[in-house]
Amino acid sequence: MPDWKRLEKLNGGDRISYSDPWLDTKNEVWFFAESFQLRVWSDGVLHKHEKKADSITAPVTERFTLYKQRDTLFVDVELRGDQAVVRRGVLNGHFISTCIAPSEVEPLLARYRTLGFRDGFPWNATKTLATRREYVKGDTAGWSVEVHGNVLTEEVHEKSPAPSREAAIALAEKRIRAREKAGFRLYRLELVTSEHPNPEPRPAKGAPTRKLPPKKAPVAKPRDAYEAVDAAIAMLKDLHERIPTAHFVTECLDPKTGRARVASVESHTAFFLRMHKARVGRWAKAKPRKPKKNESSWDYFANEYGSITWILDGAADEGLEMFYCGNVTGGGWSCLEIDSNSDYSLDEQVEATGNEELENLFVFHGGWHQDRSWAFDQRVSSPTGEYAVIPFSDNLQELPKRVKPERIVPFGLWLYKRVAALTKIAEKNLRELS
Repeated sequence: MPDWKRLEKLNGGDRISYSDPWLDTKNEVWFFAESFQLRVWSDGVLHKHEKKADSITAPVTERFTLYKQRDTLFVDVELRGDQAVVRRGVLNGHFISTCIAPSEVEPLLARYRTLGFRDGFPWNATKTLATRREYVKGDTAGWSVEVHGNVLTEEVHEKSPAPSREAAIALAEKRIRAREKAGFRLYRLELVTSEHPNPEPRPAKGAPTRKLPPKKAPVAKPRDAYEAVDAAIAMLKDLHERIPTAHFVTECLDPKTGRARVASVESHTAFFLRMHKARVGRWAKAKPRKPKKNESSWDYFANEYGSITWILDGAADEGLEMFYCGNVTGGGWSCLEIDSNSDYSLDEQVEATGNEELENLFVFHGGWHQDRSWAFDQRVSSPTGEYAVIPFSDNLQELPKRVKPERIVPFGLWLYKRVAALTKIAEKNLRELS
């Protein structure tokens, strides 16, 4: 819990909003005053929004933008004549504007690089995330502008292709200048998925060196459905251990020390740990073994591993189909939740549809409330005791055509293919945040 008295002291003794600071280090704290106005205490100086920064009318000659993507923070600098306007704030949220001399810009940027802010471009934070700049005039007029590759986009839907990215940016600056002359001011910055590839930002000269996560451990190609289960588990364990930020696999957590890692991703820590108590650290003693006689790959998974509860930070979910575990806030933001002890009841669905065939389903994967769940169709089984895996949602009314026993894909192979695809996307996202 934050030290509220310390924050009030940093705020000059004035009352604060009792919410967690957006950034809290020894020499840099971003927090909200009681009026929910952002305050930035930086190296002994308290910064508030300066109205004079809004009145500077000189044209922008250069921009610099740093992003702290996982924490959704940014530092944006505009060089305007003999002054520089500095904006520090929350992406898609509040910011404060202050003025400094152009000679102070580089030391300021260097300071924020040491605090974990990464160099981006003013028009994109990464290759796949573009920066949307929103402007307002009075209480009603609004306008937004963004650049995706060589395409200028205004008001989200108005597209203006240009000969090059540089030309699109020049056009954006021209349009911004015209809007500013008409009385518009910057209101918000946010990141959006880019519709076209953008250049990948590079660290500035002298910026702290990023320590990239090690490459993934090799996993042998499975020879059967049982080895496929082990391989899928190995991939998840590897990613959990190699990249220890912005995600976790609940079954890999140490029950004694895992609370801090949960708290770094899931704000409802106590609720999450209570809800998933049986899953925390569940794989500690699990290991590959020979399957038992008549044991299907699902039975093998259930007997040896029991569950998968993979939780990701909201900043790391790009390209993944996400849902809340158990359909409840605090259950964890997940793209993969499998429970061998699932108690999902189909009674209400059967009663609502009048389709008793639905009773043949066993829902083993979360996300049923978002059309992102999976179930076993138990009407038919393969010679090895496997059931067909089918998509499921709580709106399902009819079962698909029965799969022939010999064409049923074993659970282990389904799991391996799915985990391989999900971890590939997630690792890319996690590396951008590391």
